[in-house]
Amino acid sequence: MKYTKQDFLKEFGNKIWVSPFEKIVVIADKEKKLIEIYEKHPRSMATASWVTYHYPKASSLITQATGEGCYSFFRVKEGRCELDLKAGISAAGIEEVKITTNKILITYAGLGGGGVGAVLNRGLANGVEEIEILDYGGGGGLSRARLTFNLKEKIVVGVDDTDTKEEGATWSLANELAYKVEQEGVADYLRHTLVQLYPKNPHKTQNCVSTALTFGVEPNKVKLFKDRIFELFDKHTLSKETGLVVLPGIGIDKELRDYSYKVKSSMVSIEEAIDFSKKLKNLEVLMNKWGLIGAIAALGYSEDPNEAVRL
Repeated sequence: MKYTKQDFLKEFGNKIWVSPFEKIVVIADKEKKLIEIYEKHPRSMATASWVTYHYPKASSLITQATGEGCYSFFRVKEGRCELDLKAGISAAGIEEVKITTNKILITYAGLGGGGVGAVLNRGLANGVEEIEILDYGGGGGLSRARLTFNLKEKIVVGVDDTDTKEEGATWSLANELAYKVEQEGVADYLRHTLVQLYPKNPHKTQNCVSTALTFGVEPNKVKLFKDRIFELFDKHTLSKETGLVVLPGIGIDKELRDYSYKVKSSMVSIEEAIDFSKKLKNLEVLMNKWGLIGAIAALGYSEDPNEAVRL
């Protein structure tokens, strides 16, 4: 049975044992046929550890799964698979992913409580547009549902050097401005990554850390998003040496990862950073002062926040 979001809320929203996911954002890279799913779990419960353990075991479509507190992240290939559902072992998963012109359709399935989470808890999340229940077995059987999301694109912002010796903090300013962009409805703010750079750099403010910000942006808002990002950082930076870049798409190319590692482990000149920025496909430079070195380097670790903080 198919439901609009409003009808689904009327049907299941008043059941006390249904704990809605707070928000689900899905972004797609049509060229690579990849999607990323960002989920905020119900009432800040850390169910992320459960789903990121069970789902990859059941579904061959999932190539990466990570739990961060009450958040879960999945990278998934477009396609369909036969789920290997086993109670207590691999009790839920993603059966199918389809990318259309402006929508992403994801079929979830699970056993028992895992099926309730897949069908009802996710169906009530902010970000879900339509719900089609294919099977519903309740707390003791198999449940399956196809959820529809608006297609969004992934854009990562790299920024460095917004502070001075006397005032400011790049990571903190970046976090607040990214939050502001989301509150204004321009984009979904998905991840904040701190990237430790070469600590012996004599030009550093103090800790030598740059920042990557990951967003989900509707295709018709991409220009608005870029303009707003530039406007906010240009207005609020305290430094005359700010670097600010944006990069669309899912996945980190080896040449970018190698550059980022070089900035993490050694000195890199601004001339080298400028030359590299001209070679990197789809990179757009919004501010190109000294901080450009670290801003580009932040992009290379934006999908690996745990490795990003290490030397």
